[in-house]
Formats: sequence, structure tokens, C-alpha cells
Amino acid sequence: MRRLLLMAWVILLCLMEASAAHAQLKRIVFIRYPIPASHFTTVLDGFKTTMSQQGFQEGRQVEYIDIITRSADTTSIPEVVAAVKQWRDRADLIVTCGWVSMYARPLLKESRTMQLFLPVLKSVAQTMLPSVTKQPRTNLTGLYLMYPPEKILRLCRLLLPGMTRYAYIYDSRIPADMIFKSGYQKLPTAQRYDIDLHLFDLAAGIDTVLMQLREHKIEAYGGIVGSFTLRQELASSKLPVITSFTLDIDQQDLATFVQEGNIVAGLYNPFRYCGEQGALITADIFSGRTTIEQSSPRPAMQLAFVNLAAARRLGLHVSLAALDAVDIVVQ
Repeated sequence: MRRLLLMAWVILLCLMEASAAHAQLKRIVFIRYPIPASHFTTVLDGFKTTMSQQGFQEGRQVEYIDIITRSADTTSIPEVVAAVKQWRDRADLIVTCGWVSMYARPLLKESRTMQLFLPVLKSVAQTMLPSVTKQPRTNLTGLYLMYPPEKILRLCRLLLPGMTRYAYIYDSRIPADMIFKSGYQKLPTAQRYDIDLHLFDLAAGIDTVLMQLREHKIEAYGGIVGSFTLRQELASSKLPVITSFTLDIDQQDLATFVQEGNIVAGLYNPFRYCGEQGALITADIFSGRTTIEQSSPRPAMQLAFVNLAAARRLGLHVSLAALDAVDIVVQ
């Protein structure tokens, strides 16, 4: 009997210790949406790996709650709001990926829970923070993406010196597409490089957009989320794509990803880098080396690429000046 009681006490002590250890875990909640190709998985993987390297092991010092919304458009806003409300008072950090950050922000702004955006467009970060170059002085920081429309049109001019008509293809139901559209609309004349800019909405239907491309004699086009989702249908236009990539793919996979189709050039940000940098910020905060209020937002790594394989298929000659202007050349 005494032996059974002793064993019971040992088991109880072990359970109490396990419960206490679990209570001390830092809880990190990820809220992401299904963006091609991997739904911000490389952000999560890069974050976890770097946190482990910084001494924050999953299951020992930190635990992760991972939430993926059902869609990439605004129909998922109620899911985002519900997730933030569920974890707002139970998490040490809420990591928001992409446009969902905007809808989480009002619910977290006055709370004690830190918010880290990994990543958002620079224009989105500027709507949530007074500055992306100074200490935030609030419970929000993160990594921001820069896809300057001016740089896209500059690539167009380098690759197609005689072109005059470019189309930005967007989906008015997708927040990221609309934010980037406003960037094009605000471009001053000098930053359009004598290129006539057209804006076509996929919400009108893919057939309508394909007809608009023909009727307006568009020579190249690009976009972000909506145009990528319908990239195969749009490829039937046989027009070169010079675009911004908000794709969740690793850098070494870029060549394989653009091997087929008509993507000739673009701007690409490795999302894994965002996760790694976000983890470094988090580790510094959790270790007491800094606070989130002092952690200035950081720009993501931006790479420009040219896809010679697609250029050859489309009969385009790529100049040495264009090759010198990019970071990656896909043969």
C-alpha cells in the first residue's frame, strides 16, 4: 500500500512539473491564408528553425498555434477576427501573414499581446505604423515587402525597349491586389517611362480581361495574387509577363517554378527570409534584449530576375543591360 501511495505521489509530482513547464511556454499564434504556392509555410518553417537556433525549442520554451483561413480573399475576414479574439488574451505573440494583418490590427492595438507581420506590403505597413524606418513605439513590428511599380515598368523598358502599353491585372476582391493597384495609379508620369498603363479587373471575368488585352493591344502585363491564380488562363494571350511575385517558394525553386509559361521577368522576395528575420526579432524580445516598441520594422530581401527560357519561347532578345540589372538569371 505504501509503495502504491509513493508511486501515486511521484506521478502527481511529474504531472505538476509538466503542467508548470507548459504554463511557462511562450505561445505564438500564426494566422495565415492560402497564398500560392505554400500558404506562407516557408515563413513558418524559417521562423521555427531560427527560433530553435536561438534557444527557443518547440515544446520546451515555445508552443505554436497555426491557423490557416479557408480562402485568400475578404470572405475570410470573419475567420481572422474570430482567431484574434480567441487568442488575443492567451498568446504572447500573434504573427499575421499578409493582408490579414490589417484586420487583426484594430483588435490588437490596445491589447498587451504583441503583433508581428511576416510579411506585408510596405504600403500596408505604412497604414498600420507611423513609420517603417523608426522604432514603432507600439506593440507592432515586422517585415515588409517592396514591389515598386516603378521598378516593374523600368524592367519593362529594359526588356522591351519599344513597348508602349502595359496592363496591371488585378482582382478587386483581393486586398493585396487593390493596394498594389493604388500604387500604380499614384505613379508620377516620369516613373512610367513613357508606358501607357492599363488596369483590368479579373472580377469582370477572365474572358473579359483576355478581350481587353487584345483590344488595347497590350504588349506585356503583370499583377500579384489574382493574375497568378489565373496565370494559365492568362497565358493563352501569349504575352510576356513582367510582374511582382508574392509567392511562398524558396529561392532555389524559382527557376523550376518559372520554367514553363510566359513569365519573363519580375521582382521576388524569399518569404523564408521574412520568417528567419521575424524569429530574430522575437528571440531578442523574449530574451529581454529589446522590446517590440523598440524593434524597427525591416525590409524584406528583394531580388529581380529574368527568365531567358521564357524570353526565347516568346522570341524576345534580352540585352546585356537587362541582365546586368537583375539578381537572378534563369537559363
